[in-house]
Amino acid sequence: MSSTTNEPELRFCPRCAGKLELRPAGDAGLLHPTCLNCAFVLWQSRKPCVDALIARGGGPTTEILLGRQSDGSGWDLPGNFLNATDLIESALRRECLREMDVEVEVGDLLCACEDTFRGIAIVTLVYLCSVRAGEPRPADLIDEARWFPIDAPPEETPVAVQRAIEELRRRVAP
Repeated sequence: MSSTTNEPELRFCPRCAGKLELRPAGDAGLLHPTCLNCAFVLWQSRKPCVDALIARGGGPTTEILLGRQSDGSGWDLPGNFLNATDLIESALRRECLREMDVEVEVGDLLCACEDTFRGIAIVTLVYLCSVRAGEPRPADLIDEARWFPIDAPPEETPVAVQRAIEELRRRVAP
């Protein structure tokens, strides 16, 4: 949807090139671009993302690995949008290798968070992970990788990171 009007950003169906028109689909209160020719619906859904909260140690000495975004937007977890063919664990492994040059063991789901990323509505699934191989270093999208004590993370972190850290604190508390 265009941010200034109720007109769809796409005007033609990606399936048959027919004209798109905003119509109720699914929840009657929401309008979705719908093809007048083949009835294709371009659902206006939150985009799923996966992030890895990589931790080491235990109890009060637990540390978490964060990467500082090279665009200046603060500290974040390795992760990304899920592609249509992605499986969660393989996507997490790919993103940890791409962003921090480490292979990870994927553990439990820590939390699911609703948020936005550059104006896109997202839902982020954050999994607890541990380093299986490699030494963390900035590999892509980040300019620094650093371990932080679980009780002293940097302030400039997205909502999902804050929620995941709080959940991990709760789990490792004595």
